[in-house]
Amino acid sequence: MIISNRDSQKIVDRLIKILGKNINIMDTEGIIIGSGDKDRINTFHEVAKIAAVNMEEVIVTKEDAKKYKGCRIGVNLPLYHNGQVVGVVGITGEPKDVKGYGLIVKELVELMIQENERQKIELFQSRAKRSFAKELIKKHDNMDLSLLEHRAKLVDFSLDKERNVIVMSINNFQQYIIHNDLNEIMIQELKEKITGIISNVLDSDDIIFNLKEQVFILLKSKEENLYNYCDNICKSILEQLGVNMCVGIGSLCKNVEEYAKSYLLSCRVMEIGKRIDKAKNIYFLQDYKLQLLLQNIKIEDKNEFLNGLDEIILDKKNNEIVNTIKVYFENGMNINCTSKSLYVHRNTVIYRLNKAKEIFNMEINKPYECMLIYLAINLLL
Repeated sequence: MIISNRDSQKIVDRLIKILGKNINIMDTEGIIIGSGDKDRINTFHEVAKIAAVNMEEVIVTKEDAKKYKGCRIGVNLPLYHNGQVVGVVGITGEPKDVKGYGLIVKELVELMIQENERQKIELFQSRAKRSFAKELIKKHDNMDLSLLEHRAKLVDFSLDKERNVIVMSINNFQQYIIHNDLNEIMIQELKEKITGIISNVLDSDDIIFNLKEQVFILLKSKEENLYNYCDNICKSILEQLGVNMCVGIGSLCKNVEEYAKSYLLSCRVMEIGKRIDKAKNIYFLQDYKLQLLLQNIKIEDKNEFLNGLDEIILDKKNNEIVNTIKVYFENGMNINCTSKSLYVHRNTVIYRLNKAKEIFNMEINKPYECMLIYLAINLLL
């Protein structure tokens, strides 16, 4: 039989509710695999085997029921899928009363089998795509990239499209589990719900999957307003599940080699963003290129550059001054813009900058010297 016993029973249960008649589904060997009478499941139905072998409808009368093993009065019809007999459906009851239901039941069961097979194929295709996507974002030092390109064709994943690798993560996942007293089954259900919410807004060629623990990966075809797209997803997940998400968005991928790089950048950008921009939850690569660059500086070069600046910057009593310098530089060293960003009077900004001159013994109003402090701040974030 092309469908499992479990699926056959589901079909039987649905049909009995619709028709109010007892239905049996048998495999081509005559074994009952779905029935309104649970005691008959896995028993032999001789007429069903005859109907399957002869590929024809077989009616069982009272007299016939005595002759054939495991049979009751009713009508039995072969089921077809792709031109082949895959089983038999039987309707229990007086032949004259149930014969009229025969073709209707047969067509309904065949349609359900087709739908069941379609869903299985879609599920397998979806799993194959997710498996491929997991390979795609891995580092490929020793892998033949042509193999990935071949696999892309097999799972119908177009490498011609430009995409972003987007990393989505549940904030404070362990605390959420403890607070909501979630067991392992409930955790998996939560992940499936998150995946489902994201899937609802995907294009046909996009892929979403849970990579590990609280981390989800979205391969998203080029989107004009990626911030709004991700923000809407985060809002939907928060509204429906009460889960806060953060998002890291890497570089745009134009070929098979760039997916692994974009994934790593997305992770690094999220890590940096969560550390220095706690008010945000969506972090773009272009906003953190300086921090990414500074992360790659050798420790000895970093120490040489800081040369005592770290002690001043990390001193808690200087937090307000340090933050003012950072915002001042990011606002083009414009005092009015800085005061607006900090929500303080411009005289307060001037006072803090003068204080900074004393602390750092540097001319804050000179771009080069202000930049040196700004870089030092970012090295220590």
